[in-house]
Amino acid sequence: MAKDGILFEGDTEYGHYQVVDTIYSGRRARVLYSGDHLAAQSGVAHDGLNDLLFDYNQRFIELVRALLPKRILLIGGGAFTLPKAVVDEFPDVLLDIVEMDGELLGIAQKYFDFKPGKHTNVHTGDGRRYLEATGAIYDVILVDAFTHDTIPPSLQTIEAARSLSRHLSNNGVIAMNIITAYNGRRSAVLHRQIAALQMAFSHIEIFPASHSLSLWMPQNLVLIGQNNLHDPQQYLRYAALDLPEVNIDSAINDADTTQGNTYVTP
Repeated sequence: MAKDGILFEGDTEYGHYQVVDTIYSGRRARVLYSGDHLAAQSGVAHDGLNDLLFDYNQRFIELVRALLPKRILLIGGGAFTLPKAVVDEFPDVLLDIVEMDGELLGIAQKYFDFKPGKHTNVHTGDGRRYLEATGAIYDVILVDAFTHDTIPPSLQTIEAARSLSRHLSNNGVIAMNIITAYNGRRSAVLHRQIAALQMAFSHIEIFPASHSLSLWMPQNLVLIGQNNLHDPQQYLRYAALDLPEVNIDSAINDADTTQGNTYVTP
C-alpha cells in the first residue's frame, strides 16, 4: 500500500483524482476521490460484506434485482463499481455505460477490478449527447452523473427528462441519484428535477438513499420516474418520502443552462 493509503493521484482532462484505501462510513474500502480528497466519487468495500459501499448504489442494485431488465443504461461511470456489481450478478444483461472522463475506465480496471462483460459497452462522452444520438431502448436507466456535487445542467432540463422517457421501454424505469436537501433553500435542485420529470413521466417517487435522513441538509436521494405501475416500495429498502409540491416554473429548458448547449433529437 502506498503511503497514507493513497494508491494513485493524478489529473485527467476533467479533474484531479485520488484512489485511497481508507475507512469510509465505518467500512474498510477503496475510494475514488475527486478534487483534493474532498468528494467521494465512487468506491468499493473491502470488508467482505455483500452490500455496495455507497447507499444509493445499494438502492440502484435493488432496482435491478427486482425488475430483471434485459438492457440497462448507466450515465456516469466513476470507478465503475456499480457496473462491476451488475456484470458480476447479471452477466447476460446488455449494459451501456456513458462516462465523460475516458481516463476513469483505466483507473477502474487497474484499481477497482472492473472487467467489462461480453455484453458491456463503455461510451466516452456527454450523457445527454449520447441520449440524443442513440436509438437504443432500455428497461432501466440509471443516472449518476455529477459536476462536483450537482447533476450536469444538461441532464436537469425538461428536454433531458423527455429524452430519458423516449429511451425507455413500455415498462421502463429511470432512477437518478441527486445530492440535495428535501426542504429549505438547499432543495432547489430537487424541486427543479421533479418539475422537469413531471413533464415526461406520469409517476414520480423519491426515496432516501440511507436510513439517516435529514430533511434540511444535502444528502443522496433517489428519484424514480416511470409511466407504468411498478411499485418501487416493494423492493427499495427505505420508505418513500412524500413528493413535495413544486412550482412548474422551477423546471428549466436547455436554453436556460449556463452552457448554452442545444441538443437536437435525430
